[in-house]
Amino acid sequence: MKHLNRIILASVAVLLCVACEKEKETPTGGGSSESFALVLNEGNMSANNASVSNLNIVDGTIDNQWFEAANHRGLGDQAQDMMAYGSKVYITVTESNSLEVLNPATGASQRVDMGDRKPRSMAADGGKIYITCYNPCSVVRVDTASLDIEATCLLGQFYPEGIAIAQGKAFVASSYKGNDYDDKLYVVDLATFDNPSTITVGMNLSGVKKINDNKVIVCWIGNYGDISSGSAIVDATTLDVTLTGEALQKMDVYNGKIYGYSVEYDASWHETNVWKVINADGTAEAFPFSVSLDANAYGININPANGDFYITSTDYMTNGDVYCFSPTGAQRFKVEAGAIPSKVLFF
Repeated sequence: MKHLNRIILASVAVLLCVACEKEKETPTGGGSSESFALVLNEGNMSANNASVSNLNIVDGTIDNQWFEAANHRGLGDQAQDMMAYGSKVYITVTESNSLEVLNPATGASQRVDMGDRKPRSMAADGGKIYITCYNPCSVVRVDTASLDIEATCLLGQFYPEGIAIAQGKAFVASSYKGNDYDDKLYVVDLATFDNPSTITVGMNLSGVKKINDNKVIVCWIGNYGDISSGSAIVDATTLDVTLTGEALQKMDVYNGKIYGYSVEYDASWHETNVWKVINADGTAEAFPFSVSLDANAYGININPANGDFYITSTDYMTNGDVYCFSPTGAQRFKVEAGAIPSKVLFF
């Protein structure tokens, strides 16, 4: 009987371990029409005022001290990216050289020291987090169980920015360094995690986003002179590139379409946001409604549960705002967040 009990207990333990492993490979942050969202506030350079706000997406109330209250400390200096994976939320804080691993239910967070790597953007696959870093210019692979940096894939001399994973490959935007700009999209085979190939796309790449299992979209800024900004669709299998003819500053994917905006300037360098929709085949269509903000846009995220648009804005001097619009453009609410709100993640 004792032997049987041991067998049963051992079987239960194995099942629990398997469940934990599977959870690490399951993305979260799917969104709910009756739940909450986390707002990442990037913060000002050297001000050490990055933060995470907790937003009630039903009534628009917000707690801008949520992270500080849960952890009795601030987030750090310049939060760059926030991503849900498994049961945790991961946040890169570039100038603080840290990776935060946060429980979205409580706000409690574990800070992981990233040395002097200056972590930037993230993607996840197979229980691993892949993070672009400035120092050295690389992608590092972090195990979600141990939170150790397992491997580093060196990229080149230019700073890597956005990253997306499709078809077993990481697609990494290569941007600039000093006064020089790169025009390459790095393609990293996750199985070998070494000797990445490159695709020539556009100058000074910034964002990369997965559209579906077979395609990613990449956008670039240009050289602020004779080479303009733009975007392209990349086939993750063939690596064929389809130019869209559309510039994008920030973007999100919803129901297989890319929603975003570009930035245009007049002769006095006043900024105007131009809103657009790009299909997976590279064709464009009109944005579903007219967007009116009190300051410049800084981010766009769409709640996958109900199609509500969450657009952040900032004047770079005071706290920014989060606007919530219905799919048809009715403003549901506008709420003040922290310094330079950049991303909204739904639960």
